[in-house]
Amino acid sequence: MTTRRPLVAALVTVCGLAITAGAALPWIDSRGTRPASGITHTSLFELRHLHYAHSATTTSLAIVVAAAGILVVVGGVAASRLLTGAFSVVALAAAALWIWLNARHYNPTGLRYNDLRAGAWLTIAGSLIAVLAIIPIRRKDESADVAPWASFAALTSDRQ
Repeated sequence: MTTRRPLVAALVTVCGLAITAGAALPWIDSRGTRPASGITHTSLFELRHLHYAHSATTTSLAIVVAAAGILVVVGGVAASRLLTGAFSVVALAAAALWIWLNARHYNPTGLRYNDLRAGAWLTIAGSLIAVLAIIPIRRKDESADVAPWASFAALTSDRQ
């Protein structure tokens, strides 16, 4: 049996909110031929071909990151390791994929870490902290019977 750790669950919930907010904010500064942009206009369906293309917000990568952030919030409220871990990894992978696509499309050597803006940092930091927080989000109770099969030997000795 495990119990929730409310402080860690609250931290995961805040991380989910940061991921969701990061989906709507700008991600990168303009430099050279690269415009300032975010993931709100990057086509989700062109990612199958690892191609950077523009799209409407409703069909963009921002929908995936926002949905992952909302599910991390739900995982934090429920103190669920599965929801928190799976969807924070999804948000982190989407962030890494977008940054790689953007760098490859415009100029791989022209993208520096200080070109990243608040949206990217919120999504990356929120995802990393949420992934690390899945370990301590629940604690094992001291009174929990961790080996239920050990009690079967005691049952057979009572039958004599």
